[in-house]
Order: sequence, then C-alpha cells, then structure tokens
Amino acid sequence: MELTLLILCGGLAVITSLMVILARNTVHSALWMVASFFFMAVLYLLLRMEFIAILQIIVYAGAIMMFIIYAIMMLNLRQETADTEPVRKSKVVGLGMLVVLFFVLLVLGVGRGIEALKGPVTDQMMEKFGHVAVLSNFLFSDYLLPFEVVSILLTAGIVGSVFLAKKGKA
Repeated sequence: MELTLLILCGGLAVITSLMVILARNTVHSALWMVASFFFMAVLYLLLRMEFIAILQIIVYAGAIMMFIIYAIMMLNLRQETADTEPVRKSKVVGLGMLVVLFFVLLVLGVGRGIEALKGPVTDQMMEKFGHVAVLSNFLFSDYLLPFEVVSILLTAGIVGSVFLAKKGKA
C-alpha cells in the first residue's frame, strides 16, 4: 500500500512538474508548481521525513511561491500570442533525453522498495536524536559539499534571472 502511494504521488509530482514547463500562462505555471510542491511533501511524509515535509509546505509552497507570483506581477508578463515557431531541434533532443533519463531511473529503481530509498537514516536513529538533529548532522558533515554547490547554483540562477530581466529593459 505504501509503495503504491509512493509511486502514485511520485508520478503525480512528475506530471505536475511537466505542467509547470508546458503551461502557457505564467500564473498557471506557478499554480502547477504549488501542486508539485504538495506532492513532494507527501513523498517526504511517506519516507518518514515529517520535518522536511513541513518545510516543503511552509517554505516552498508558501513563501517562495508568493515571491514568484510577486515577480510575475512586477515584471508584468503578458500572455504571448500563439506560437507559430516550428519545433526546434533542441526541444526534440531535450524530450529524447528526458525519455532516456526516465527509463534509466526506472531500470535502477526496479526491485527496490521504500527501505532502499531511506539511505543511512534508521528509525532508531530518528527516535534517539530526532529528525532535525539527524538531518543537520548529515547535511553539514557528510553532504556539506553538495549543500554548498546547490547554494552556489541557486545564487547563479538568481543573478541570471536578474540579468535577463534587466536586459529587456535596458
């Protein structure tokens, strides 16, 4: 039952994430992103990571989405006219790579249950130290480099979006 719910919510998270990309209206795209965040929170709950699920809802579905909606309103993005541009090679290549990635993940995930997804965290460790202590210990000791790389990538994304926003106005 738990594995079925995990697969269902994972599939719905993927579908809503695709709808973020495929939606023509930016506000609809933002709303699909909120739905994706909620499905991700359910996935965290199924993996017994309640603290991360709550942070997912509060931080991403709440605060970050409000900033995105605010940015959409401030930039005054209008719905563009119908796309008459033919399908480019990059879109076809991107779709092909997405299909290959999906099948690779499917092959890697076959035969593995929820226990394989938990990693080094055990229920006994959670009961003894608590969710936040275990998470912070792994995040700031074993996974410090990936944590810092993600922070640099997010900063680069913000700088890039500011540059693109300023480029059109100057």
